[in-house]
Amino acid sequence: MKVRNFVNSLSRYISPAWLAVLIVGIPAILLLFVPPINGLADNGDYFMILNSNDLYIQNPDNYQYNSYFQNIYGIRQFYNETTTGFLSTGQLFITVAIWLNKLFFSSSLFDLRFLGLVYLAALLPAIYLLTRALTFGMKKSRGYISAVILGFMFGDGMYIIYFNSFYPEAAAYIGLLYFAAVLFYFFRVKTSVYGFSICMLVSVLVFIGAYRQFLFLIIGVVIAAAGLLTYLSNRTQQLTLIATVLGLTGMFVTLYALTPDITYDRDVYHSVNRGLNLNADSPEEILAEGDVNPQYSLLRGTSYYDEFSPVPLSSETLKADLINQTNYLWITASYLLNPQELSKLLTLGVQDMYLVKPNELGNYLEKDSREAGQKTHFFALFSQIKAAAFPKNFGFFLLLAAVILFVYGIGFYQGLRKKERWLCFRFFIILGLFVNFFMTFIVAVIYTGDADFTRHLFLTSVYFDLILLIFITDMLGGRFWSDERRSVE
Repeated sequence: MKVRNFVNSLSRYISPAWLAVLIVGIPAILLLFVPPINGLADNGDYFMILNSNDLYIQNPDNYQYNSYFQNIYGIRQFYNETTTGFLSTGQLFITVAIWLNKLFFSSSLFDLRFLGLVYLAALLPAIYLLTRALTFGMKKSRGYISAVILGFMFGDGMYIIYFNSFYPEAAAYIGLLYFAAVLFYFFRVKTSVYGFSICMLVSVLVFIGAYRQFLFLIIGVVIAAAGLLTYLSNRTQQLTLIATVLGLTGMFVTLYALTPDITYDRDVYHSVNRGLNLNADSPEEILAEGDVNPQYSLLRGTSYYDEFSPVPLSSETLKADLINQTNYLWITASYLLNPQELSKLLTLGVQDMYLVKPNELGNYLEKDSREAGQKTHFFALFSQIKAAAFPKNFGFFLLLAAVILFVYGIGFYQGLRKKERWLCFRFFIILGLFVNFFMTFIVAVIYTGDADFTRHLFLTSVYFDLILLIFITDMLGGRFWSDERRSVE
């Protein structure tokens, strides 16, 4: 009775959706904007992004890579003739942040906190929509429980800290949450196929367009959209959806073909030496199988940026005999011939997935740090629980996928039998999320091996949390095999 009275009193002042927004928003403000402010240090990748947005490092001689977060950068006052050609939807957020920075702070200096502000302002509506959709039809008490879980999951400091950085994962994070929110909101709360098509188009553009490596994730989007065809009965709506999905797919294929891969040499080098051959028992045999000089097995475990290497990294011989002799198709074929090496990398990747943010990057300004590379764990309870409680074996995810897809598969069957189309559509949503979860793992391994593994596996953590959240809220709402839609608000 006391719990019911508390929930009834709480509902007079705040809804579950707004509660989730507060749980995410308040700690995020403290993390990003209240001294000592936190962010991610530059691992060397900032140059491409800065140069493409007319920003620059002010004091390159004293600039601290990896060790310290830095928030002030220069704004170019002249035309930049040396653009790197880096393309990302994250640049849209950076453009808005620079405009606000010039309006309220300076026209010559850029404070990275303005970018954090833009990201946070974009995130909170996604949190509201996602919570509103997932708690729709629940009892009030369970709706608030779901909101608290969601807030701790997606307001986790290990996610939010990316907002005070130039890494494109922040844009991908926001876009993916909007994509999930749109899928559930428009078909559980407010049915609107045309509104859904527009919002899906924008959200998919943001999260897949954030990084070239993410372009393959259109596969999961297509699977989820294909399931939507089971939901729609109007032919015009079906054609609208098909046109939207085909347009997105064609655009991403074109972008992948036309966008220059400016880090290709580095990524292939890492994929071979920090991936395929990293833990191989006979790396020289793997190279020989692919008609590559087996002597390059000496490079196993080295980085493209190592100052000293068995083979000079700038040599034309290395480029001709290793980089040009291998490519992503060659690497994929080598993994198929040596599946044990893929298994080793996937198991290694699971441990990095739980970290969410790179462990080698400092999170504090130099003036606020007790030591180089100091980390923050502010409001990171959920990521810490996840890292401690869940198995560190890739087989766990295969088993988890089988169990969850079986549960929702029964719902799919019930949906067909009872003609509850939402249950059918929801199965395809879960399937699409799982496909992209595994795709992100595979693509990260093939593209760069274990180099910067945590960042490249960032979205696997987001997909995992989304799937877990949907499963928990459906369990709390008793919605595995039924289609209840009573509003709690």
